[in-house]
Amino acid sequence: MLGYVKADKNSMLMSDYELYKGLYCSLCHSLGRNYSSFARLLLSYDFTLAAMLKLALSDSPCTLTRKSCPFNPAKKCYCCKRDEIDYCAHGIVIIAYYKILDNIGDRGLFKKILSLLLFPFVALMHKKAKKKAPDIEAIISECMKKQAETEKKADCSIDEAAHYSSDALGRIFALGYENETKDEMYRLGYMTGRIVYILDAVDDLEDDIKKGNFNPFKKEFPRLETNEERNAFADRAEKCLNLTQGTLLEYRDKLKLNRFSSIIENILFAGIGNSEKAVIDRYRGIDTGKTVKSVTIK
Repeated sequence: MLGYVKADKNSMLMSDYELYKGLYCSLCHSLGRNYSSFARLLLSYDFTLAAMLKLALSDSPCTLTRKSCPFNPAKKCYCCKRDEIDYCAHGIVIIAYYKILDNIGDRGLFKKILSLLLFPFVALMHKKAKKKAPDIEAIISECMKKQAETEKKADCSIDEAAHYSSDALGRIFALGYENETKDEMYRLGYMTGRIVYILDAVDDLEDDIKKGNFNPFKKEFPRLETNEERNAFADRAEKCLNLTQGTLLEYRDKLKLNRFSSIIENILFAGIGNSEKAVIDRYRGIDTGKTVKSVTIK
């Protein structure tokens, strides 16, 4: 995931924000403990949602303790050590590895050079991650191959293009669950992945047109040179994203969460809404001003 799925701090209670930030820090600690300090650079707020959902569905209490921040030892942050956290950390490394492989095949020179420099370090971590989480490795490997094949089609639609990355996230969210919970987690993950894919495609359309890279919106919008073309594209993207977010919230309402309900609601509604607005408003020429002790939770 690419930094689009994060909470809206301004509409959160301070206690909720501390817990949310604590799970982010927990993933950071897990990456450092299981891999290296370099692995911490792979972290984004996106995978915090996956970790939070798995902890929210768990029947056992979630204990967060105060620890020093590795980047600022004078600062303390809440942190918890759980299998669910480590599992998501392995997923972060595996997804980063395949994302770098994808970037190496991109036509953007800077992105390709940066990815080639990073590849040896991430490849070494990936070797370890695929042993620790072979089920995630199998899902990502399969879906990335199918994704690449799909994007070679001249008439590839947005639904076809978004399917395999969405399916991958849905299957990862559903791992370890059975029956209705498995189905609901898959659908929630699928819709989250679809939003991330569409947002990334919308965000990159101008660059992809210039560089000749694949983008599922290029067939419908081959040029963005006039205000009319840019506004038409913004309207199309907004409609597509709003429909997906509406479906996402429907699946969220079906999950029986034991904790973190208000935080997850904030991420899926206000947080994702902010990301959509920041990306889409750029095409409308609107400046958003944004770059797109211990506690036991019973």
